[in-house]
Amino acid sequence: MKPRGRSGAQGPRIGEIRLPGLESGDPADLTREARIDGLAFEGVECGQLDLTGSVVMECSLTDVGADEADLRSAKLRDSLLTRVRFPSLRAGRGDWRDVRVEGARIGSAEMYDIGWNSVHFVDCKLTYLNLRGATLRDVAFTRCSIEELDLAGASAQNVAFSGSTVQSLDVQRAELGAFDLRGAELHRLTGLDRLGGTVVSSAQLYQLAPLLAAGLGMTVDDSAPPEIR
Repeated sequence: MKPRGRSGAQGPRIGEIRLPGLESGDPADLTREARIDGLAFEGVECGQLDLTGSVVMECSLTDVGADEADLRSAKLRDSLLTRVRFPSLRAGRGDWRDVRVEGARIGSAEMYDIGWNSVHFVDCKLTYLNLRGATLRDVAFTRCSIEELDLAGASAQNVAFSGSTVQSLDVQRAELGAFDLRGAELHRLTGLDRLGGTVVSSAQLYQLAPLLAAGLGMTVDDSAPPEIR
């Protein structure tokens, strides 16, 4: 069991990952429905990376690039993904626990119905992150750039954004708890009626005011009311 640290009293609990003494892995080991344990992969380039249904435990992937990466139904445990490059990533219905993703460049990430527990994205750039129907527990995004984040129908507890930009956020039908947006720069938000359970700063609340008013059917008009004669 790894020790867990807290970034704040109610922040995500992120497990510290230590991977000493890993053996070098053969790229041929990166196959679907494989069990990969205690290996380090570095500098792998391929057209397609297929880990469908695999179990990856205590592994590191560094400078790994693939035009298409398929991790559907894969289980990741106690692993590090550093500077991975995936223009297209499919990881729906997977299960990730104690995973750190750092310096990644990901285009379209289809990760619907996935389970994340103690997952940390650091210095990552993601164009589209589809987490529809996902279950997120203790998840952090630090200094990340996300163009579109889709959490429709997801359950997200203890999730935080620090120094991150989210161009578009969709939380329709989502269940949010301790969902801390104070460190995020938001531009578009869908699902205003699901914001219960979120934490925002006073500046963000001011920015959200026009959207909240529109969602309630209010008209904001600073002109003088007409005179009644």
